[in-house]
Amino acid sequence: MKKLKNISLMAFVGFLFMLGTTFSSCVDEMSLKNLPYIFRPINFTATMNSTLVTFNWAKVDSAVSYTLQVGTDSANFVKPVFSVTTTNLFYVKELAGNTTFYARIRANDADSTKSSQFNNTLTFKTPKENIFLGYGTKNNTGNTYSAYMNAANTLDIKWKPAANVTHLILTSADGGTRDSVAISTTEATAGEKIVPALTNSNWTVSVYNGTILRGTVNGLVEGDIVLTAGGDLVSTLNNASAGQVIILSGTTPYTLGGAEYKFSKNIKIRSTSVSSRSIICLTTGATAVPSSTSNLMSVVASSAIDSLVFENIDFTGYCDNNPASTKIGYLFSNKTACTVNNIKFTNCNIHNLGNTPFRLSGGTAATPTTSQRISNLIFNGCIINETGFSSGYGIVNISKSFDYIDNITIANSTLYNFSYPVISIVQSAVTGMNSVTIQNCNFNQTTQNIGATRVLFNFDYMNISNGISIKNCIFGSSGSMSAGLKATNSNTPIATTITGCYFTSDYIDETLVGGIIYSMKSSMTAYPSASTSLWTDPINGNFSLKDTNFTGKGSAGDLRW
Repeated sequence: MKKLKNISLMAFVGFLFMLGTTFSSCVDEMSLKNLPYIFRPINFTATMNSTLVTFNWAKVDSAVSYTLQVGTDSANFVKPVFSVTTTNLFYVKELAGNTTFYARIRANDADSTKSSQFNNTLTFKTPKENIFLGYGTKNNTGNTYSAYMNAANTLDIKWKPAANVTHLILTSADGGTRDSVAISTTEATAGEKIVPALTNSNWTVSVYNGTILRGTVNGLVEGDIVLTAGGDLVSTLNNASAGQVIILSGTTPYTLGGAEYKFSKNIKIRSTSVSSRSIICLTTGATAVPSSTSNLMSVVASSAIDSLVFENIDFTGYCDNNPASTKIGYLFSNKTACTVNNIKFTNCNIHNLGNTPFRLSGGTAATPTTSQRISNLIFNGCIINETGFSSGYGIVNISKSFDYIDNITIANSTLYNFSYPVISIVQSAVTGMNSVTIQNCNFNQTTQNIGATRVLFNFDYMNISNGISIKNCIFGSSGSMSAGLKATNSNTPIATTITGCYFTSDYIDETLVGGIIYSMKSSMTAYPSASTSLWTDPINGNFSLKDTNFTGKGSAGDLRW
């Protein structure tokens, strides 16, 4: 009996426990049903992928939907950026860049009087964005242009492909506007819109997704004279006013006659196509007959010129653009007194010259009145090849003369298959210049004249006040007696900065005779194989990367490739 009594007692206690549990559950359920509101959503987050924001939250029992509000004022959601009601547990929205936002969410009950209160405000800031940046390099300009004139009065505008965009707004420097230029679905996917009928101006181009600004870039539309294929370039240059821009179209060669053209005024010559460049050369069909020592252009004696600019031009040393014809010696060779602030070659192909693309000579101690000064010589986005095999000249050359180039820049360019140095400035007395900048270039088949000791960068009797900077370049194959950088007979050492550069195993850069080290290798990173392992076909001018695991990919060399 005692045992039974114990069992009965335990059963009775268990019964009371279950009764209490059931009673408690009923009370909880009754309490939930009688609460004035359902619970607010928890685990509310905002995850950003650039300016595309994904909002997530946890499920709330009894909720039939959720209302999400986002604004730019934490204290005022009367006029939010957007307010949306959804049955999902997430919501994705593209927002303006570089902006601080405030978000809140509530759970909605079937009985709207029981919907939850909004939860605590979530704060986040979208990153700055510009979907133009980094795009447009395929136009071979050597720059990241995203709005580029590809025809008269026309901008070819490129942005990140497949971005959410709806229209463009273009504003000119003089205040003119092309408003709400629609972008089709196809154009948005391709990331490109061509806008014609624009006046000459520097245009600011903004791309939008609805009311959201997604990027801004500038594009220059220019051209005072449009010369069609086969037109008379010499007559056009003679009749042009100082400062005018001459636009060439088509690849039919434009000739400068049988002798050099001498510039006396500011002028710019550009082709409308960045890839099918207009060709400029000399011709054997003129009164004057060019020879192997002829040059394409120079400057009228005693001229003072601000700028000579050449863009998207194919300069060939072959007369009539015919490899079977005479090959001239120089692109630009000047022997008379002048001052020119800027000579600039952008996105130009320069090739098949017997001597050199650029030479100053003539000014001497005996004839100082013939000295010349170029303030800025710039090659940007150029391809220079097959030059110097008839002479001992560098690509840029001053030979023992009282002539000056204050600043030399070679950037975003590919230079290959040439006989002597890249730059050779050999003075007869200590001479000053300001700077030399070499950046993001490919060099291959350099200093090919193996019968002589040659260097890539040769400065004799030079003081360079702001030094030499060589940055993010790749040095491929070279001649067997090459040295990198030689600077001698200066009153003060030339400061040289070499950063982010690589050299292949067939780049030879050794100590010159006399025991002085002029090698650049110690300041560069060695690539373990030859240039033909790094690039696809450098001998024939294809510098796309064969080795896609190259550690300098995306930073070193001419990035167009």
